[in-house]
Amino acid sequence: MLLTVPLYLLFIHTTGMAHFRIMNASQSSIHKFERLKRELYNFIASIHFNRQCITRNLTPAYARIKVPNTSQAHSYTQCRVTNLRIKDEIKFLHCKKQKLNKLIYHLHLSLANTWNSLWHHMLRTIEDRLQMEIRAKYKTLDKKLNHLSQQQTKTPN
Repeated sequence: MLLTVPLYLLFIHTTGMAHFRIMNASQSSIHKFERLKRELYNFIASIHFNRQCITRNLTPAYARIKVPNTSQAHSYTQCRVTNLRIKDEIKFLHCKKQKLNKLIYHLHLSLANTWNSLWHHMLRTIEDRLQMEIRAKYKTLDKKLNHLSQQQTKTPN
């Protein structure tokens, strides 16, 4: 009977942070965990962006829906339709986030059982890497919000 023993290498940076290199069959489940966490953080960032759009009364490009200008109710309908589109997007993202949280939870438990005491260090390494990526994502979304607010704010002449 052949046993697969997890092989790993521990790298310690000059900053004191430890990073692991995993080399065995469970590597695919660790990559899956990291991919799912990245997806989750992206959904959370998208929810944040959409909420900011609603509070700042901005319309992102995906929510622009043209309503024919045939009556006086056009502007009211236009505003309501775009708000409804953004709110529906938030609900959709929350549903996807819930499903993803369940998957991550079960995968986390299985990986914690597989890797025992090393899992905490591996999880921290994954989280550190993802946090750096997500910070960049939030900066991009903030720039997008500022650009939208400059475009859609009416300045007096």
